[in-house]
Amino acid sequence: MNAVVVQQTAQGLCRYLQEQCPDKLAQGGIVVGYDGRHGSLEFARITAGVFISAGFRVALFGSMVPTPFVAAGVVELGAAAGVMVTASHNPKEYNGYKVYWGNGCQIIPPHDAGIAAAIAANLNMWSLPLEAELLGSPLLSDPWDIVTSRYYRRLVGLRYLPPAGAERSQALEALGRPVYTPLHGVGAEALLKAFQVMDLPTPYVVPEQRDPDPEFPTVMFPNPEEGKGTWSMSFQAGVQQGAKLVLANDPDADRLCVAERRPELPGGWRVFSGNEIGTLLAHWVWTNFQRRHPEVPASRCVMLASTVSSQLLGAMATVEGFRFVPTLTGFKWLGSKALQLEQEEGAVVLFAFEEAIGFMLGAMYRDKDGISAAATFTELAAHTYGSGHTLDELLQELYGKYGYFDYRSGYFISDRPDKTFRVIFSELRGGGGAGGSGAAARYASTIGGVPVLHVRDLGTGLDTSQADRRAVLPWQSGDMMITYTLQGDATLTLRASGTEPKLKYYLEVRGRDPTETGPLADKLVAALAEELVGVTRHGLRLPGH
Repeated sequence: MNAVVVQQTAQGLCRYLQEQCPDKLAQGGIVVGYDGRHGSLEFARITAGVFISAGFRVALFGSMVPTPFVAAGVVELGAAAGVMVTASHNPKEYNGYKVYWGNGCQIIPPHDAGIAAAIAANLNMWSLPLEAELLGSPLLSDPWDIVTSRYYRRLVGLRYLPPAGAERSQALEALGRPVYTPLHGVGAEALLKAFQVMDLPTPYVVPEQRDPDPEFPTVMFPNPEEGKGTWSMSFQAGVQQGAKLVLANDPDADRLCVAERRPELPGGWRVFSGNEIGTLLAHWVWTNFQRRHPEVPASRCVMLASTVSSQLLGAMATVEGFRFVPTLTGFKWLGSKALQLEQEEGAVVLFAFEEAIGFMLGAMYRDKDGISAAATFTELAAHTYGSGHTLDELLQELYGKYGYFDYRSGYFISDRPDKTFRVIFSELRGGGGAGGSGAAARYASTIGGVPVLHVRDLGTGLDTSQADRRAVLPWQSGDMMITYTLQGDATLTLRASGTEPKLKYYLEVRGRDPTETGPLADKLVAALAEELVGVTRHGLRLPGH
């Protein structure tokens, strides 16, 4: 990411929008936001300058914003596109450029390839307005007031606790004051306002991590998934404040992680995974939607999750009667599928999530949102505590109702990911089938001695569980994502990350309880590194090595 690359990218995006949606671009322009990373403001202004130089309106946020506000801005302002300059939860050396289409969703094919081609065709640098000209342009506006007012208006619709009375008082008293950290990112102001409009206790914000700082000085990685080092200050503050609940956003505030005070556990805190948070939120949303809207049949309601996330949501759907829809990994797919279901089938989309701590409340917008998720989860926690239970106890109750899902995930790191991962996936296909129909591929018949029942390969379009052996999910020749269904109600997916030098695995075993699922899950995890992937042979590293 540098000024030249950003300008060329914006030029290509501008030309592509002129080709694809000239009227919408002329009327609605684009929305641009930025986070607190090095270069983000500069890159946002370059993007604005490109579009203004071409005569189009730009709604450029006047200060740093959470990523969800850009998605909201595209929808609320009727813009042709949105750009958020952020590297989300990546290390401080990174920056990035997230593009939203005019429907408020992250771009998917064919727009991604179309924009890339337009960038390549528009590399000559345009003449841009000077900073003073840009900031004084009548084509430039700050959308903060209108976007945030409409965002919080939607959020109020997710307030399920009674506005007054004994139930609310008991719940909020049991909750106490939560602790919150934005991890040196841009979430604090937005989250405090969200708690205010939801009439929740003002959280204690970890002071050392409250303000945006591109150096992220108190954490190794600004990612709440990374473990103890990221949480240490929050947990210290939680103990000092006597908090039951700690919440963390990643630096651009589109993801959420939570922990519950459990003094009897090592470390004193129970950190919930993305799957566990998703399960709890799904339960909360479904229970309250039913009460509020008994006139809406369950069969019309939809929840979604990425295919590498826990399938507990599918089990919940089977019991409760709503529809569960899996998608490819990432909210560009979850959001776009949700919108498609709403527009084409009249579905009521209530919730979507992915295991990487991303959550979308159906009443909000079609992208992950750590602000609305944090406020909604806190209300759920208050209700749970007010009922005399912990969040972990509620989770165990849901396992008893829908089944226990033993989920394991991890990754292997490569110094030469492009080449190495393609070699590994060629081997996983037995040297055949890559880029073709999958007919020539020879996949593992057992893993750790456990028989493989079906294989889905989204790089060849093969899915042996289907009658026609064709994948239902979208696939693209050469993509590196293979899923094995194994004896014992187990599923294992291997996927090469598109943004990091990681080969990721996602394993889930369904059963009655951990004593039933644990031995099979342990066996498969032990086997996948060397037997299936060949970690040593391919020079891969484990995290921390």
